[in-house]
Amino acid sequence: MKWWPFRRTALKRAISYQDVWGAGADPAVLRGTGQERALRLGPVYAATRLLADSVASLPLKSFRTDGDDRLRAPTPPLFRRPAATGTRYDWLHRCMTSLTLRGNAYGLIVAWGPDGWPSQIEWLHPDDVHIQDNLAAVPVWYYKGRRLEDGQLFHIPAYTVPGQILGLSPIAYFATTTEAGLLANQFGRDWFANGSTPSAVLETDMVVDRDAATILKARFKEAAEGRDVVALGNGVKYRAISVPANESQFLETIKATANQIAAIYGVPPEKVGGETGGSLTYATVEQNSIDLLTWTLRPWLARLEDAFSWLRPPTEEARFNVDAMLRTDTLTRYQSYRISRAIGLHNIDELRRLEDEPPLPNGLGTDYTPLKSVARDESEK
Repeated sequence: MKWWPFRRTALKRAISYQDVWGAGADPAVLRGTGQERALRLGPVYAATRLLADSVASLPLKSFRTDGDDRLRAPTPPLFRRPAATGTRYDWLHRCMTSLTLRGNAYGLIVAWGPDGWPSQIEWLHPDDVHIQDNLAAVPVWYYKGRRLEDGQLFHIPAYTVPGQILGLSPIAYFATTTEAGLLANQFGRDWFANGSTPSAVLETDMVVDRDAATILKARFKEAAEGRDVVALGNGVKYRAISVPANESQFLETIKATANQIAAIYGVPPEKVGGETGGSLTYATVEQNSIDLLTWTLRPWLARLEDAFSWLRPPTEEARFNVDAMLRTDTLTRYQSYRISRAIGLHNIDELRRLEDEPPLPNGLGTDYTPLKSVARDESEK
């Protein structure tokens, strides 16, 4: 028998809007931590946004287990309106943002339903949550210095090591990578903003005073702007200046940083401004979508499904509908429907529901009998 620490008598606990992570102009969001600095780096923002948006966009359902069977259960309030502020999408997005940036998501359970199970959870800013002993068998949590009751904090770690409760923060462990990327961006900005190197020079062996140089530059600019031939005379030569190789390396540094961050988060490099080997065809683009779901998102989804299932009775489990990500073309979709109906996996009404169509009248679309069995029965008549 499992111990379910989150169930209790129906209750609703007050929490101010300013307590919620990311609400309004909370000073906690504006702190100059490594997390906020890292988000200023494009690849980090792109990688965490891709993961958070992808997970938050998937439908979250509840299923009831009956032996080896799994049946749809009514969607609990926690999966319909999980927080006082924002939508279910926002709620999942905050959770993933905390996990991908800090390696931990901390949820304060603020309401319990009539069945005794949590009905609302507010995600807390990681800086406001502390644990008394990271190696303890039973954790003791503090929120803004106040000790929380047992079963009041819902914790999801992202990357764990044996013997520890807290997950590892990718931003903290790869601070060198993000700092290098930020410095490269700063160098590029300063370079173009300050114009520290002229774009070209006009060279001559003759002595040119300030007034003559001003006239020479004015004549050159006037002709160049008019796209006319420039006649300078006196042996004056034009020489363009490019960015020196050692200083232009910041561009390569930015690309390398994007590839490293893509590897850290397990996302395709081209999604975060990096480069991938080989050329992409239509087939590989489609396969990349499947790979993104299988190798990148699936581990995150499995982690969240197991965690959210602890917030439901032992006979229920939470599951994401990953089919929502696999939007195929019409022909491929209809072919899969045909196979699904032929083997009795779905009935006609279920397939029509996927296309937002009403069920057939008089229960005509409720039959699950495989089509081969139907054809055989018809031939035997």
